[in-house]
Amino acid sequence: SKRKNGEACSLCGCEKLLFEPPVFYCNGLNCASKRIRRNSYYYVGTNNQYHWCHQCFQDLKDGQQLDLGDATLKKEQLTKKKNDEVHEESWVQCDKCERWIHQICALFNTRQNKDQRSEYTCPRCTIDDRKKQGITEGTSTTPMAEDLQRTKLSELLEKHVRCKVDNYFEKAAKEKSESEGIPLEEAKKGMQMGGEITIRQVTSMDRKLEVRERMKRRYAFKNYPDEFTFRCKCIVVFQNLDGVDVVLFGLYVYEHDEKNPAPNRRTVYVSYLDSVHFMRPRTMRTLIYHEILISYLDYVRRKGFASAHIWACPPLKGDDYILYAKPEDQKTPKDERLRQWYFDMLVECQRRGVVGKVTNMHDLYFANEKNDATAVPYMDGDYFPAEVENIIKDIEEGKTGKKGGAAGKKKKKDNAKAKKNKNKSGRGGTRSTGIDEDALAASGLIPAGMDQRSLEKGGRDYVMVKLGETIQPMKESFIVAFLSWENAREEDMVVPKEIQDHRDKHGISWKISDDTGSQNSSSQQVESSSSPDVAMQEVKQEPSSTEAAIQSSGKVTTPAAPVAHPPAAVPAPIPAPAAAPAPTFTPAAAPAIAPPPAAAPAPTPTPAVAPAPTPTPAAAPAPTRTSAAAPAPTPTIAAAPAPT
Repeated sequence: SKRKNGEACSLCGCEKLLFEPPVFYCNGLNCASKRIRRNSYYYVGTNNQYHWCHQCFQDLKDGQQLDLGDATLKKEQLTKKKNDEVHEESWVQCDKCERWIHQICALFNTRQNKDQRSEYTCPRCTIDDRKKQGITEGTSTTPMAEDLQRTKLSELLEKHVRCKVDNYFEKAAKEKSESEGIPLEEAKKGMQMGGEITIRQVTSMDRKLEVRERMKRRYAFKNYPDEFTFRCKCIVVFQNLDGVDVVLFGLYVYEHDEKNPAPNRRTVYVSYLDSVHFMRPRTMRTLIYHEILISYLDYVRRKGFASAHIWACPPLKGDDYILYAKPEDQKTPKDERLRQWYFDMLVECQRRGVVGKVTNMHDLYFANEKNDATAVPYMDGDYFPAEVENIIKDIEEGKTGKKGGAAGKKKKKDNAKAKKNKNKSGRGGTRSTGIDEDALAASGLIPAGMDQRSLEKGGRDYVMVKLGETIQPMKESFIVAFLSWENAREEDMVVPKEIQDHRDKHGISWKISDDTGSQNSSSQQVESSSSPDVAMQEVKQEPSSTEAAIQSSGKVTTPAAPVAHPPAAVPAPIPAPAAAPAPTFTPAAAPAIAPPPAAAPAPTPTPAVAPAPTPTPAAAPAPTRTSAAAPAPTPTIAAAPAPT
């Protein structure tokens, strides 16, 4: 009855559908991009892009101009609000039966109805009309995911994934046929994806990362670059679920090519990775997402990239990396589980000859005392740039702490005596870090890391000492993989014995021969998935190492038990292939596409997603990443499942 009288959606039968409340981050100087608490007051600019908590707003001076890069505001222009807004899914009314339907259930796109003149017919009326006309097939002309522009990279990834999925189901069907004694064709029934998988590259843009002031100033004597340029790419995975293309996975990568100065030259940074567990069947998530990463690394190594950097950092509870608002039953992985997921993927890369040695930032850069901070790649969104700036700031302010370098240990007896006399006099005068400046001045002691001349002469860099101490307990989270590119060094291609034995057995080499320079998949491996109307040059070539390994090894990852979580929700961990490490899980987070902005009986604005905060991690043992999507937004091809 409620459906008929308009009190409930005629499709889902529910009344109100509420969005997850938006998350706002403070842009004040004292908060370091902390969240603004729910039900607390905050201040916002006219464009609703920048926010200040109550405390940071009080710290602003009257008349003070706030330079925000793309806008300039004054304190008086900020509007006070309370963080208690609740956004409801909007409605749309059928022009025939006049019943009300949630816009998300109706797949109604408000952006196409700006003048409020569009006619809308609900699915029920549409079905009735088609039955009367004898039409049984769909006639929709709405663009789908496959209509998005294709690139060589997206074609390569899509073909590799489809090849991998076909091999997986073929192998599973054979095993079922042999174990149950049934014909192969019968065993294949029901063994298929729950919808077509489409992969597209939706972003490819050149960006610049400016080096922060303190870093530039401290290492100016080494002519450290003022900025690094890189190419930002976003890869999105869709699956057609019940006739609707739903975004299930997003990946942002930053490519620093050979034109970049050291230490960023020829490096790839896997910046953000996010997914939701709506894939059908869920057990295929890890298999597919691993294959995307493996195929991508195979692609970039052939283009001359030498190393890949990954910061395996799960988000904080409630944070999102790319996709906003995750399903309630999708959990966040622990650090160890997320690392294992990446390691399993890299082991498979090693087996296929795509990757050589796998190490971590601490062992590669910080273990060598001759290295200073200019040896470490400077990546946008990484832990290193922000933490280095904090350490240099502490050095400049004399807050180097008691665990400094050799300079901090000079004249221990005299320093202890000075402190004893200091305590007797009853004078405070010490900083919060415990440094007694008067005692330091009396002893002639130079705070650790302050001796610039020693640094310039090749002395131990205190920044590296301090940062090395910070990341050492969690060094396995800062993964570095050496790619098997054309000019790779032999020492960087060393792999464990079991991996090398596998390569020798199946004739797999990490070296790239002259006839495999193209990025396209071999026609011997994958049926072409390109539409005939797509004008894209296909280059004939021998099978790439990734494809060869898929066929030669005959080993295909099989799904295992799920373990959900945000930027790495665990669908169904997949037992690793042959000599691969144990458990795996799939990075995931956030739901597919957020529903379009409201427009109907109870119009409400689309929930705003807070701008990507740039965290300034202190020297804490467990850093967290910025919870924000990277630059270019994912296209809204179709609405996702109903919001939570």
